[in-house]
Amino acid sequence: YGPPIEEVLARRDKATDPFEKKRLQLDAERISANEGMWVNWLRKPPGICQGVPWLEHNRVEGKPFLCYETQIQQPAKYRADYPLRLMALASIQDWDWIVWHYFGDGHLHKAAQLEKPFERRMDITTGSHPQGYHLTYDEVQQTIMRAAGFMFRHRAWKPAPNPTTFIYGRKSLVNPKSKRYGHSYGDIGMDMLQTVYEHGVRIKIDPTREDDEVIGPVVKFEDRNTHNPYRPTDQITYDHKQGFFKAVAPAGVAYAGTIEAGGTLKLGDVTISNIQVKNAPGMMDPIDEDRPYFAVSVYSIDGKPLAKAKRAGISMASTSYNTDQKFTKIQGHGARGHIGKLPVLVARPSATFRVPSFAGAKYVMRDFNSDIIATGRVTGQGEIDLPNDKPVWHIELIR
Repeated sequence: YGPPIEEVLARRDKATDPFEKKRLQLDAERISANEGMWVNWLRKPPGICQGVPWLEHNRVEGKPFLCYETQIQQPAKYRADYPLRLMALASIQDWDWIVWHYFGDGHLHKAAQLEKPFERRMDITTGSHPQGYHLTYDEVQQTIMRAAGFMFRHRAWKPAPNPTTFIYGRKSLVNPKSKRYGHSYGDIGMDMLQTVYEHGVRIKIDPTREDDEVIGPVVKFEDRNTHNPYRPTDQITYDHKQGFFKAVAPAGVAYAGTIEAGGTLKLGDVTISNIQVKNAPGMMDPIDEDRPYFAVSVYSIDGKPLAKAKRAGISMASTSYNTDQKFTKIQGHGARGHIGKLPVLVARPSATFRVPSFAGAKYVMRDFNSDIIATGRVTGQGEIDLPNDKPVWHIELIR
């Protein structure tokens, strides 16, 4: 969810520092609602940080990179795409490690004694403190995290080939203004945030020189909303005008966005057709079944290209809510409402997948507790149906 942009812009208008106005302008654009009360990040220029040069650009050549504590806060109707967007950023910037915030909420020590350990209500922010970061019981996000996790570990999507380098000299290093939160990199730092998603970025701190320097092309802060699509490699596309993310690579393909119900996606050798999403009755804010939102990935599990892999996975999700989850007031970064109760209500997608290299392979469908709910064989043409009348969490293909 997100506040109206007018509310956030009011904070910008009170600022007197020109750079702070610019930072708060970006903050307003990033966190404000753009679809009802929700934030749909796919319909905004690519980004994760909220007005502060923080995560995207911080990569020093030759040094390992650890992304510590990342997550999209619940409630978020449009969250299934987040693991794919993070995977794309990690690929562009050639990250080494991602730590999620959080898995586990104090109940996992009991999981071994429970027949259905993951059938618990989702963690949702319903007060001024944003507690809704626990992903443990979020079936929707976890199936896409599974796909992104395998692809990240196997380096399925290649990094940006020639990252732009932002060099900071002694003046920037000792400038008292840089100590203010969000002001560390000055004006050129705001250019880094867009440049990452088109060219990739590396930072160099060089106290032996006085001034700053940028080596390579940039997407200026002023061009952030007009530059489209962002294409950091020939595998990855962010199109915020049409509202989709797409990646096509030998070891994993992915898409997040909307499509006309019954439509078809062609992702390299993988074809996904007759795409539908069915809302569970009683959902707080159902998706548009005529043009549904969803995220999907077909990915190698053993790290080989799909054409040669022995094991592959299919993950597809839309959204979900707790039963009787509701909100009575949204203000700033907080909300008031009710977390709801079990069961979790899931908008379930259905589609026909055609993965030619797995023609005749065995398939196993599992639910969120990893229990097997169906097995069978992929057709001779490499087709398998994902049904929406079963609680399918993911499908594994075994050749």
